Amino acid sequence: MDSNTLNRLFDGIDSYIITVDNDFNIKFANGKISLISGTHPDEMLNKKCYNVIHGYLKPCKGCPIAEKKDFKGTETLIKDVVTYKGNRLFVKASFTRIAENLYVSSFIDITDIEQARLDLTHFHKESKANNFRLIHERNTKDAEVHFLSRAIDTMAQGIMIVDEDYNIKTINKMLRDTSKIGKQDINKIKCYNVYGYEEPCKDCPFKTDAQKSLRQMHDKHMTIMFSKFDRYMVESLRDTTREIKLIDDIRESQEEIREKQRQMSILNADLLRMNEKLKAVQAVIEDELKQVGHIQESLLPEHLPVVDGYGFAATYIPAEQAGGDYYDTIQMSNNYWGFVVADVSGHGTPAAVIMAITRAIMRSYTFDVISASDALTMVNDILCDNIHTKDFVTMFYAVLNTHNGTFNLASAGHNPVLFFDSSEFIVKKITASGMFLGTFEGLTFEEKKWSIDSGDIFFMYTDGLVEAMNSSREQYGYDRLVSKLMMFSDYPADRLIKEIMEDVKDFTAGAPFEDDITILVIKRDKEDKEKEKK
Repeated sequence: MDSNTLNRLFDGIDSYIITVDNDFNIKFANGKISLISGTHPDEMLNKKCYNVIHGYLKPCKGCPIAEKKDFKGTETLIKDVVTYKGNRLFVKASFTRIAENLYVSSFIDITDIEQARLDLTHFHKESKANNFRLIHERNTKDAEVHFLSRAIDTMAQGIMIVDEDYNIKTINKMLRDTSKIGKQDINKIKCYNVYGYEEPCKDCPFKTDAQKSLRQMHDKHMTIMFSKFDRYMVESLRDTTREIKLIDDIRESQEEIREKQRQMSILNADLLRMNEKLKAVQAVIEDELKQVGHIQESLLPEHLPVVDGYGFAATYIPAEQAGGDYYDTIQMSNNYWGFVVADVSGHGTPAAVIMAITRAIMRSYTFDVISASDALTMVNDILCDNIHTKDFVTMFYAVLNTHNGTFNLASAGHNPVLFFDSSEFIVKKITASGMFLGTFEGLTFEEKKWSIDSGDIFFMYTDGLVEAMNSSREQYGYDRLVSKLMMFSDYPADRLIKEIMEDVKDFTAGAPFEDDITILVIKRDKEDKEKEKK
């Protein structure tokens, strides 16, 4: 068979075929091989196969002719080939030894198969990675759900999540306890059963546009906020029993006030027609207010304590003819004295009356009660039974053992006492936690211990002092008061008060006081400690 016939025979085969010798010289190449090399088969003869086909300078890596020239039979491998056009092919190369110094190599194009295999391998790896990611995400979500479940359970308000079929998906501990429904019963009931209903609530947000509602659960009033998300509803419940009770009380008070206002409007119409009589009545009222002021002044201590080693001083300046400030000194047994400074909310006669009631309670019930907090607790409970207005009382109560200079202190929402520590030459604020008196029963008050040494000053006052304003509406303030307290700390107690009030009057420049001012000072003499040392 001549070479032309051989070429036509092999050109019709769908493979790339070459014949090479031991030195890699091409002895035959079919026409299809030019698709890889870009060179006509005749031009490839007696040239190195790895050079003209692949463009290499040395035999291909893994070539069986180069690695084992004595092999017999057929060797097969997969090769990654780049054509002269830059196209990438995957071929299955078979090498067959047909003579002592002659080999036939055929390349079958398996690019599609190999690409599919690579795609499948990549897909498998990607699927494996996706599975790992999904497992990680699921574990993360499970951890988040567990955390959120625990967080929801610790919330002080009730939380319930339901779907459109009224099935409960989540309910926290607070709501389970309030509704008295066991955790194991949640899957057996609907959301409306939690509220004691046998059918969906009339204001159900799945049926209406309700965003807020009220529910009665046993003995509690619950306020519910609805938040809708797709098929789910989040119901947030807060116990508002006390708030609703307070609102009801306020409403009753408002009704009473409205009725009073109605009656006052009728009265006002009559008063307009009785203007002349009103002037006479006003004069009587003014006289009565003066009497109330005189009576109030008479309720203040006529004399301050006289105790060796101590100096005491006080002043009371009402903003009106009658005021709501109050101070007192209560002598007890065993060298104990009680010192009170209080401030009734409001001004005028009502405040003066409440002040008088407070004074009577203090003097009647706290004698020999050396615990300041116990004394305030008793006074608060009695005031709650006797005061039925919106007014309240702030108070600072100090029980002093004059023998050793120790205090028991308690505060009912009053401003802090200023304590001048002579040993450190610094003014410290003393306070204790506690709400004001006359509004809430059953309150307790924090009690603190303090001591007063030689040269120390215990400065009690009401907020009218620091809130005194000048014509520019600037307040006198704590900083200025502290500065004057340090400046006049060597003065006797009465002189100290006088100097401070002179400074207040200079500051206000004649502007009237808008609130009552009360000051009560306890100072321990310097000589007292010196005598003890001797």
